[in-house]
Amino acid sequence: MSKPNVKKGGKSPSPATPQHDPIEEKYYNKLAWLADRTEKSRIADFIENYQKPGRVIWINMLAGVSRGVGLTIGTAIIIFIAVYILSFFVSMPLVGKYIAQLLDWVNTFKHTK
Repeated sequence: MSKPNVKKGGKSPSPATPQHDPIEEKYYNKLAWLADRTEKSRIADFIENYQKPGRVIWINMLAGVSRGVGLTIGTAIIIFIAVYILSFFVSMPLVGKYIAQLLDWVNTFKHTK
């Protein structure tokens, strides 16, 4: 049996490690550096969030409010478009009766507030 190829520090080389091409080695080194920086930033972000739980609560609250406002505005736009399109069908005999009744309900609700 042969010994596994192990570098100092106990890590075996990655199978994607370039062997001789300097361009591949350059990009491999940049990719390794980027992966290392990404991992360090994740750890730093985790530590920062662990040390400042109020910040996490604040960010999550803002995210929730943003979602709520976005859903409300989006729903209002969709309802407006639907009512606008339905207003063209009011002159049709069968559909017009139901739409007229719906518009009467909406107007009644508007006047009660």
